[in-house]
Amino acid sequence: MTTEETVRRLREVGMKTSRETLREGLAQRVFPFGDCVLTDKSPVCYIYRPLLERWIAERFTEGGGGA
Repeated sequence: MTTEETVRRLREVGMKTSRETLREGLAQRVFPFGDCVLTDKSPVCYIYRPLLERWIAERFTEGGGGA
């Protein structure tokens, strides 16, 4: 998934975020559903859809204890 697709998906479930926040969260290991490689030119992010969907389900769905 791209960062744009991921931000759009997170916004669908009610999370206010941006591409920059997503990249920083991945780089700092706050978000466990992807990896971010910091390069000289720009960060390269890898987002894993199954891990993202599991993370969303745990936080933003009924019974998941989320918002």
